[in-house]
Amino acid sequence: MYAPSYKMTKTGAAGLTKPTNCDFIIATTKVDRPYDEIAVLDCDANKAGDIGAFKESVRAQVCGIGGDAVIAEVNGAGSYVRGTVLRWKDAEAAK
Repeated sequence: MYAPSYKMTKTGAAGLTKPTNCDFIIATTKVDRPYDEIAVLDCDANKAGDIGAFKESVRAQVCGIGGDAVIAEVNGAGSYVRGTVLRWKDAEAAK
């Protein structure tokens, strides 16, 4: 079995790079916090079949561009096909 794979397309200004094992939120609905969209992750090979596998398969990319959260999109078969990477606006103000 092949690992899930996602292609990242930057859509905004990246944040500061975080450690490759950083933690971030996976949401499946719109988040109620001010944010900037910084990238979209599209499945380019195998799709993740659960939220844990999706998070692990995109972690290095999300952390690498300073992402704080990903809004995940699931298709009718239950596969994670896309994610929108977010950076919190209020996180910068708190520093």
